[in-house]
Amino acid sequence: MIAYVCADWAPNYFHSPIHGGTDAAVRYIADHHLDALTMKYGRPEIWEAVAAHLDANPDTLTAPLTTSAERSAREDARNARADAYLRAALHHHQAAEPYEALALIDRAELASPTFKDFTQYRRAVHKKLPPATPTDLTGTGLRHRATLPLAGPHPGPPVRYHGSQARGWVYPGHMVIEGDWPAAIPEHCTATDDELMEWVGEGTVLVCTGCGLDWT
Repeated sequence: MIAYVCADWAPNYFHSPIHGGTDAAVRYIADHHLDALTMKYGRPEIWEAVAAHLDANPDTLTAPLTTSAERSAREDARNARADAYLRAALHHHQAAEPYEALALIDRAELASPTFKDFTQYRRAVHKKLPPATPTDLTGTGLRHRATLPLAGPHPGPPVRYHGSQARGWVYPGHMVIEGDWPAAIPEHCTATDDELMEWVGEGTVLVCTGCGLDWT
């Protein structure tokens, strides 16, 4: 959201003959165009985030001034991209492919963060997530996977988080035990309850039975 607002407005504030410059761009963008973020995270945090974005993207400040028509056209284009992703997400949702649907909803929100209430779409998908089915660990080897599936939008290792809904923090370096787990990667796991963890290897390794994440 900050990136899009900066692209639309930063050049105008930066080049303003009265009270222009980088500080002015940060102030006006944070205080006049990001009310929702300011209410959620606080004014100092949003000022800092806008300043950091402009510092990392100085060409945004020196770009040509934008007109109202240009800004409207950009918004329309962003909304069209988001709508296309949402229509694709609906297709996967109706086909009982929830993780694909969730990934496309994420892309829609990135394309146009203010286009829709994306939370309601995720909530609808979560209602149809398949129940967690623990895996029979009898005879399961305790080798760690060298690589994890490239299941978009999440890359392979390292594991970013645990649980498609809970998104629990995973200590850096934790890997996945080989096995035929219900979830291909920990980021897609629905078995995040503590009682679904199981000690294997004669009580030496604590494994998530939904994805094989090594919690030891």
